[in-house]
Amino acid sequence: MSDKPSAKADLIWALGWIAFGAALVYGSWTMDRLETMHINPYTVPGLVPGILGGGILLMGVMLLGRALRAGGFHARAVGIGTRAEGNGAPAEGASDWRRLALAAVLCLGYGAGLVGRGVPFWAATFVFVFVTIAAFQWPERRAKGESARGLAFAAACAAGTALGVTLVFQELFLVRLP
Repeated sequence: MSDKPSAKADLIWALGWIAFGAALVYGSWTMDRLETMHINPYTVPGLVPGILGGGILLMGVMLLGRALRAGGFHARAVGIGTRAEGNGAPAEGASDWRRLALAAVLCLGYGAGLVGRGVPFWAATFVFVFVTIAAFQWPERRAKGESARGLAFAAACAAGTALGVTLVFQELFLVRLP
């Protein structure tokens, strides 16, 4: 299996990211600026989503450039999630879809199940990051006999992320976290 994504996949994802980033920029631009309330321009609603949308849009354009240089318009479409011919084994893309589904379930569990449900934000973030890293690295770490090391790595990353995100939002952005 090649680690390099296909040019066709890059092209499709680039267009999706460009559309998503443009929608974020447009949505944040059209938000009420609250000028009548004399709000500081650096704290207006939509500023952070607009900046993030611009970043996503820029990265989408960069991905599009890479896809075009690699011949994304001329690349043959790959059947994702289909069976490889003749041997009955799952095609390359089947594993990708499982990983995407796992990521979606973990993100939804974090956003809808942990945050705002009585669990402190820092604890919810720690659990989410720990489980996500452990789940995605587990097969490789287990095959190498590094399960304990992988769990320690996941715990260290989770602790750093939980602490960093909590401090940045509470102390720098002055956002009260759930």
